[in-house]
Amino acid sequence: MLVVGMGLAMSPSPAHPAPSGPSLSGPPLPDGRVFLPPPPAAETAGSAADASIFADTRVQEGSGRWKLAQRDARHGVGHMLSAFSCAAGFTLSPAHLPRLEALLTRMEARVEPVIALEKAQWNRPRPYSAMELPLCVAERGEVAHTPSYPSDYATLGWMTGAVLSDLLPTRTAQIMRRARIYGESRVICGVHWHSDVTAGWMNGAVLYTAMRQEADFAQGLDAARTEIEALRDHPPAHLPPPDPGECAQEDDAAAHSPQ
Repeated sequence: MLVVGMGLAMSPSPAHPAPSGPSLSGPPLPDGRVFLPPPPAAETAGSAADASIFADTRVQEGSGRWKLAQRDARHGVGHMLSAFSCAAGFTLSPAHLPRLEALLTRMEARVEPVIALEKAQWNRPRPYSAMELPLCVAERGEVAHTPSYPSDYATLGWMTGAVLSDLLPTRTAQIMRRARIYGESRVICGVHWHSDVTAGWMNGAVLYTAMRQEADFAQGLDAARTEIEALRDHPPAHLPPPDPGECAQEDDAAAHSPQ
């Protein structure tokens, strides 16, 4: 079992100090409490569908999809970035992408307070708070009492996919497929309802559209683009390509969404 916290924040490695980039300040971001739909109410078709998906996915314990979900649950922006390597077509090493890692870290720090307000608005219990069924991470205890809707991992995963799509436009389809899988891993893990994740995708799309219009964020993207194109075109000899087995697991996950 893996222990996973609520956030994804990870400071850039001291060996690779982050260059200066966009600050954490900026204009107010769109309020998800206005544009997101509320989570399904009890005893509705949506609530029943969420419960059915949660129960059905528990049987995947120990499977390849389960192991992929465990990898996706690793804590830190660096792990989230690396998770998109198969989709990018080359290894996204945080150690070789300090500007991009710094941009994602700042993006997360900007968005996390917004997600916290959204979660507090609906205060939805997590699916495992009342049911002792297998989880792919050790996330019971205090975390079980934190709100479930919308999913912060799905929100940030979708935004990361949007960033990478901006930087590697010829790989947009593969990257956004991976962003979908990344969110669905929270359902496979059993730590979010399916509707938490779909709301996270909407949340990420809206928040990224807003941030993308900000001049300092656009400047950070430009710096990250130069960096990632250099890594793509001239990868270091010691940097291995993405693991074929993990890429195959992602392909299979894409074809078998939890529903």
